[in-house]
Amino acid sequence: MAAGQYGPVSPGRVDQVVPFDLVDAVLEETRCVQRRLRDLPTRVAVYFLLAMRLFPEVGSVSAPPW
Repeated sequence: MAAGQYGPVSPGRVDQVVPFDLVDAVLEETRCVQRRLRDLPTRVAVYFLLAMRLFPEVGSVSAPPW
């Protein structure tokens, strides 16, 4: 089994830990369900933000030193 970034809980597999039903329930409870089709669906944005917070070292871009 792979370890690190490509392990069982990698940024690409956050949906295995946080199921779609849970994300949809939270979006509905907070009244943040999208009302129209967008390029980036709300559920995808939630998973993206979760991955950014859980794995800050993966794919982060630091600001230039100037």
